[in-house]
Amino acid sequence: MSQQPPYFDKIRENAARRWTQLEADPELAGPWHQLFAQVQSPRHVLSELLQNADDAGATTASVRFEGNAFVFSHNGEDFAEEHFASLCRFGYSNKRALHTIGFRGIGFKSTFSLGDKVELRSPTLSVAFRRARFTEPVWLGEDASGDPRTHVQVELKDGQRRTELEKNLQEWLKSPYSLVFFRNIRHIEIGEKEIRWTHLRPGPVPDTEWMALNGSEEDAFLVARSEPEAFPAEALAEIRNERLLTSEQDVEFPPCRVEIVLGAPGRLYVVLPTGVETQLPFACNAPFIQDPARFKIKPPETSPTNRWLLARAGKLAASVMQSWLQAGDLTVAERAEAYALMPDVDGEDFSPEGTCAAIVQGAFSDAIEGESILLTDSGRLVAARRAIAYPRHLLDVWPEEVVSNYFDVDKRPALARDVSHVATQTLQDWELISSCNRDHVFTVLQRHALPRPQTWASLLRLWDYVESMTQSYSYRNESASLRIVPVQGASELFAPTEVARIGERKLLQSESDWAFLSSYLRTVDGGWIRFLSELAPQGRQQTSAREASGPQAALALLDRIGLGSTSEIGKIIEQAALTFFRQQRVNIPDCIRFAQICAKLNIVAGKFLRYVTQDNRLHAPDDGVVFDVDGALQDLLPEAWQAGRLLHKGYSEKYQSCTAEEWKQWFSSGRSGLDGFPRLKAKRTSLFQRAAVVREIERRGGTGKPTYGYVTNQFIVEDWDFDEELWRYWHFLAKEDERVWGRVAEALMRQAESFWSKAMTARIVQIATTGTTRSVYYDTLQSDWILKFRELPCLPDTRGFFHKPADLTRRTPETEPLLDVEPFVGIRFDQESTRPLLVALGVRDTPTGPEHLISRLRALSKSATPPISEVEKWYRRLDQMVAHGSTAVVMNIRVAFGTEALVFTEQSEWVTARAVFLNADEEDVPGAATVRSALRDLMLWSRVGVAERPTAELAIQWLNTLPSGESLPPKDQKRVRALLARHALRIWDECQHWLSLGNEWVPVEGLRYSVAMRSLVAWEHLHDWVKRETGDFRQLPVDLLDAAPFSNLPSLAEHIEDRFDRSPQPLGHPRAAPWITSAGSTLTRIQLATAEETERVRGLAEELASTRWFVSPGLQTVPYVKGVPAGVPRRTPVVWTDRTLYTEDLPIPKLARLVPDVLGKTFMNADIAAALNYSFGRSVDDVVAYLEENFSLADEQPAPTPADDDAHAATPFQAQDAVASEDGEPPGLSAEPSGLENPEADRVPAGGDSELTALLETPTSPSLRDLEGDDDGDLPAPAPRRATSNSQWRPNKQDIIERFATKAGFQRVDPHRFRHADGSTLAKDNSGVFNWERRTRSGEVVRYYWAKDHCLQDEALQVEAALWSLIDAQPDTHALILADPQGGAIEVSGAALKRMREEGHLGIYPATYRLAIRNDLEVASSE
Repeated sequence: MSQQPPYFDKIRENAARRWTQLEADPELAGPWHQLFAQVQSPRHVLSELLQNADDAGATTASVRFEGNAFVFSHNGEDFAEEHFASLCRFGYSNKRALHTIGFRGIGFKSTFSLGDKVELRSPTLSVAFRRARFTEPVWLGEDASGDPRTHVQVELKDGQRRTELEKNLQEWLKSPYSLVFFRNIRHIEIGEKEIRWTHLRPGPVPDTEWMALNGSEEDAFLVARSEPEAFPAEALAEIRNERLLTSEQDVEFPPCRVEIVLGAPGRLYVVLPTGVETQLPFACNAPFIQDPARFKIKPPETSPTNRWLLARAGKLAASVMQSWLQAGDLTVAERAEAYALMPDVDGEDFSPEGTCAAIVQGAFSDAIEGESILLTDSGRLVAARRAIAYPRHLLDVWPEEVVSNYFDVDKRPALARDVSHVATQTLQDWELISSCNRDHVFTVLQRHALPRPQTWASLLRLWDYVESMTQSYSYRNESASLRIVPVQGASELFAPTEVARIGERKLLQSESDWAFLSSYLRTVDGGWIRFLSELAPQGRQQTSAREASGPQAALALLDRIGLGSTSEIGKIIEQAALTFFRQQRVNIPDCIRFAQICAKLNIVAGKFLRYVTQDNRLHAPDDGVVFDVDGALQDLLPEAWQAGRLLHKGYSEKYQSCTAEEWKQWFSSGRSGLDGFPRLKAKRTSLFQRAAVVREIERRGGTGKPTYGYVTNQFIVEDWDFDEELWRYWHFLAKEDERVWGRVAEALMRQAESFWSKAMTARIVQIATTGTTRSVYYDTLQSDWILKFRELPCLPDTRGFFHKPADLTRRTPETEPLLDVEPFVGIRFDQESTRPLLVALGVRDTPTGPEHLISRLRALSKSATPPISEVEKWYRRLDQMVAHGSTAVVMNIRVAFGTEALVFTEQSEWVTARAVFLNADEEDVPGAATVRSALRDLMLWSRVGVAERPTAELAIQWLNTLPSGESLPPKDQKRVRALLARHALRIWDECQHWLSLGNEWVPVEGLRYSVAMRSLVAWEHLHDWVKRETGDFRQLPVDLLDAAPFSNLPSLAEHIEDRFDRSPQPLGHPRAAPWITSAGSTLTRIQLATAEETERVRGLAEELASTRWFVSPGLQTVPYVKGVPAGVPRRTPVVWTDRTLYTEDLPIPKLARLVPDVLGKTFMNADIAAALNYSFGRSVDDVVAYLEENFSLADEQPAPTPADDDAHAATPFQAQDAVASEDGEPPGLSAEPSGLENPEADRVPAGGDSELTALLETPTSPSLRDLEGDDDGDLPAPAPRRATSNSQWRPNKQDIIERFATKAGFQRVDPHRFRHADGSTLAKDNSGVFNWERRTRSGEVVRYYWAKDHCLQDEALQVEAALWSLIDAQPDTHALILADPQGGAIEVSGAALKRMREEGHLGIYPATYRLAIRNDLEVASSE
């Protein structure tokens, strides 16, 4: 409204006067400002405003943001004079009811924490308060809007305050319980959300009610209120002091209530939430005295008021719980909910929160002391510790009295099953009750035979409980021993181990046998199985229901205890056997019948089974009962021993319940537990001297020394042996016939390995004074019975004669060569299963030596025409021996073959190993002796020193027979080249001859020049005298070329000068080639290692900078050597002379290779050649950038002035008047480029043996042109890098592997796989160096490929060393896929590459391997 209320001016003037006084007295104003600052927190604003609204009788309130302003509204009463006056004071409140939060008048002042100006509008007021004088109102003079509500609006000072305020609003939404404690407000809107409390129904006891938050009846909260009670005197004194009331001021404080909210977090409230959050199960509201910051309450230790109020809250909770438990009109389940009020706080928590909770719990405890508060399952209330908490499942299985009788010694009643687990735990923490835990339940179920539940449903609850309790690992195996299984015809429950489950199908076909067996069986009740099976489908459909999950849990438990299906035969037999043999008297026929049933069913006989021996006594299988299968043991065993050890004859005299074959098979499988021979027994022998220990170790085959861990001299030999009675009897029999040892050994070896394996070794231990033992020797020591058999003739050889074991040999790969030479163990004894025993007995498994075999060959060598089959036989025997023999054996054979003529050659001669070779052909020394072709695959030859090919000496002897100065026939040429590559230095020094370029065998003193792969030039058109004076070094590696004497011969390339046969005829104007000018100009600044080299290159660079490019057809040149014509004219596609570049009219891609090649050769510098190759067709900037990056250049000089046409320096070409030859050849390419110079080639790391560079140089023969498909003699170029100065050229074609696959008829399946119509495949494989595989339809690998889009005719190829090694080792299965000159894909087999190398057309170099075509040879392509 626009008109001020009558009281406004008076209140304003009082406030203004007070501020004038405070401003004049800073000491007086200090406390005011300090207290004001303490309440400046945005988190208190909403709480304070809500309290003011509740005081005004508001039932609803709202909070919102309008722009940057915070607005609070409520529907309470308008301000009266005294209320407005209180608002304009600071330090005194008119609120006298302690359930309000007015405290020194500071509630409304907290709004200044949001901004400096607070506006208040109501139907009668429109005022503002400013921070400077926060209690002095200022009339706004605005017209009222007619809104009956009260509004508080604050313009927020900054974003941080809004953030903190919004956070506080979210806390209200998360913890909305304060509204329950307001007198009037039950609804608040916070933005678009709301908090609304509604009454649901009365509570379980008087002065309680159930309330719902936001209409959610499922999560109801119980609100309990105490009766009003007057404050005690000490509390009143504290309150008056807090309210700043003097003794003269007569103020009455009415009795107050205490409220608790069950279900809300345990926070303390003074209508509004405080910062005290306890572990109590309920929230508590009371007029607690708070600290000045309004965050927590005063500590109870110093506040008698707060102590009194907290104790009242505990008494209230105890009173409500007791009344609730005693409510007879409620069900037991409803009464059990009362325990939720019991606090269970941490007694060791001494924080303010812990102290508050402890006071509440202490008062609660005092209130219930001596009361009957334990609710039993029958609904009675009993005193503390007079009931016990059983698992609810037990009460669902048996009646309460049965549970009490079996599970509690004192037979106490059960706590109501409806008491929650949390409440039960609280009662236990209070020590008001004890519980029957899982361990106790399991103990009872294991030890007692509990009565069978009345219904299957009750038993199902027991199984459901057991299954849930045994899910943890520690209890996983407990279920097998619990007595929970119902048995057919029994009134009590049994353990799973005592029960078997049988199906409807009988295990035995014999009715009498089945009746006999089933009479001793305890089986699961079939009704229980059917009950679970019928309920299981229902459980699957309703897995969320308790009744439906029960069958599933029971079926799972049934599986886990081994009864989920019909029990295994072994378990059924075991159950029957335990019952059968527990009888006091059993008859022998039934015992035999039981064993035969076991044999029929082929079960494993365990400790449950008993056998009858010939003395009519029962024995377990572990007692060592022996079954004499064929009667052979009867003559080897003493009669007295047989009586108590041999199986009763009745077992094999009549087979009633099984067949004889079934019985024998059961016995031989080891499943019967019967032995086929007397058992080895452990024995112990004492030693009392350390010297005796040493002797014992030596006697038992030990070679090391004992190690003593103690000071004592007492030792035990832990050993194995047969009964001494048996040894005496066997020795007695051997006096008449020694072959008895063979019968004993044979009977022993018929036993399974497990019979004797663990008894083969002995152990010697030392005994300490404390009685502990420790082994004194850790290597193998033979047991006594092994040592005894070693000295007996117990093993037959292949002819049936008996020997001591050490005199015989086992058949092994190492000993097989001696099969017809030395005695071997008979085949019946020499089996893989008996190998360890034979070795322990001392039978040899290594050959004695090669002497016997060598003696056979020595005898055969006496004959000039020995039988070939016999010779090959002994060679192959020796080959087996060296493959598996020791170093000493191999050395003996090597010495014999090296000193005696024991090798029968292909030429039918007997020679020593040094005089024969594995291979020798036309490239080797004529007439060399070779190993017979049928035997060349033997490893024997390399081990005895047979060389692969003839030696250098023999080769030199043959070379010295060649005619000097004459041309060699092709056959000899090939052989000479092969020998030159192998023995270059020796041939040069010892023969003083070499092969010339014209294939003549000439003296080395007549050689003037040389041709090697690295300086290869076209030479076929040279005259014969030049070829005769030029040595052919193309087969030599780089390291030899750089050393004397080969480095002494200058390269032919350095002395050949090509001159024009006739003057060129340029067509049209010069071509624009700025890259040439730029490259030349930049190279004039180059700085090289020597001044001489720098001057030479700069001179050529100046010529290059002023070079003009003309197209001129029909270019022909003539080679000159020292100014003399040295060959016939030939066609040349590119010539650079007199600062002019002449080229044929060729495509740019071809010129991209030829032009840089010709220019680069002139400079005779590989780096400059590579730079020119890069520069072709590129922009000036690219060229200059490349040269500046890769070369050392001097400071830039002015560009040179182009020279006159007739002022030029000498170049490699001079115009000539001679007539050109029509069959001229194109020049050969330099041998220097490698795959690394091609930017598109894969980079291979340089250095050492880890890399391999294969360089195949362009040949000059017509056959190579045919291979390339180029009829005009021009060399095909590789894919060019540049077509113009500013654009890159890329061929639009498939990758190399796809071109190859398409050519071979394959179809692409995916990017890494191709398939042929015949079913074969071509697929990527990145596991090795060769990354493609070709497989047949059956999956067999027929070829490994390494693919690269690279033409060997154009430039070198660098590959890994491992790749060449695989080609060299397996040429038939490895191949390269490369590009031909026309861009097609070809397969170059490993065999073709090796053949080219062997024929001298591929050079291999130590640092990097270089492959080069040396004459007319086509690259073989194998499809």
